[in-house]
Amino acid sequence: MSSSLSSSSPSPSPIHLKTLQTSSPSVKFIEKLTDNEKRDFLNSFDLVFCDCDGVIWHNLYDIIPGASDAIQYLRDNGKKVVFVTNNSISSTKDQLRKFSTSNIPVEEQDLIHPAKTISDFLKDQDFKGLILCFASSAFKQHLRDSGFDVVEEKERLIDGSVMDLHKAIYNKDPVKAVVIDIDFNLTAWKLMRAQVLLKNPECLFIAGAADPRIPFGGHELLGPGAFMYIVEEANQRKAKVFGKPGAELGELLKSSFQIKDPKRVLMVGDSLRSDIQFGKECGFQTLLVLTGAVEEKHLESQQLNELNSPDYVIEKLADLKNLI
Repeated sequence: MSSSLSSSSPSPSPIHLKTLQTSSPSVKFIEKLTDNEKRDFLNSFDLVFCDCDGVIWHNLYDIIPGASDAIQYLRDNGKKVVFVTNNSISSTKDQLRKFSTSNIPVEEQDLIHPAKTISDFLKDQDFKGLILCFASSAFKQHLRDSGFDVVEEKERLIDGSVMDLHKAIYNKDPVKAVVIDIDFNLTAWKLMRAQVLLKNPECLFIAGAADPRIPFGGHELLGPGAFMYIVEEANQRKAKVFGKPGAELGELLKSSFQIKDPKRVLMVGDSLRSDIQFGKECGFQTLLVLTGAVEEKHLESQQLNELNSPDYVIEKLADLKNLI
């Protein structure tokens, strides 16, 4: 799912499957498959990339009933399960602890999130230099723990002083990379500073989570992708995106997990854009789970197309246990 932030969001309304069926006749509903078709589906993939928020967790912390059993079922049937999330708000250690307390053992290398993928990319580039990072404290700490220098920002209020604004934007820090992820304290002057820095073509422009909207408090609010687009438009240059649905993330996953046949990979998620479209663009099979971002009202107002129409749909991850 896109990076869900609420610990108090109401559960999404149950979706009527007939709505999806009408919108996209090619979609296959797991519960409607014959026994042979279910067996063929299970045998059609070896590697599972699984989203977390909205698939495993509800409201970030509460495990969705049956999710841990479903993951174990996949593993028992010889499938490798890797968790791919856009959520770098909390640290890797905290996320692994959450999996452990939910009875889902996960190795660190099988948990993928933007702070990690961006660090891996910078290491591959042998990057040396200062990073201006708009993200959570945990994200910035991950970069520092990976050996990178991150600008130590001081929060400031620019209140009508042109001189203060000029000093903030035209800071002399020798920044060599700008990183945009989820930052609850992002301001206009920070975006202006990023814009100025990125006038230098040698300065890297990198993004993590690229969701234009994120669920919060029962609504879809501005996500980090919206701010990334502002900077892209201002400078007429594109960011390298290492969160879903970024093409750079897709290439990194294919390389890291030595994927030779993308069709032997199943992307599982609850977001049509961040999960399903990402999977389609990577050439993976896709499975939409109806316990998170997709509600009936979304499907009635949004026409599905080749890129965001899932190959398969299931009401909840727990239903995978009924395949065979």
